[in-house]
Amino acid sequence: MARKLPGYHYKHLRLLKLSPFERRTRGGWRFGTRRISDGVADRLIASGRAEVVRDRLQLKREDRP
Repeated sequence: MARKLPGYHYKHLRLLKLSPFERRTRGGWRFGTRRISDGVADRLIASGRAEVVRDRLQLKREDRP
């Protein structure tokens, strides 16, 4: 079961539905000109809603049988 996130993290989840975030060379993640910190990404990953694939933060895929 996914953990509850603070309300302001849900806007990041909406952006992840559109396209993954790319890792910045100076740390953090970016979606176009929008940036998020590593801490926000860590909380999204810990909640079970996002995952890192190569250098991109994306919504976690649900394995369906």
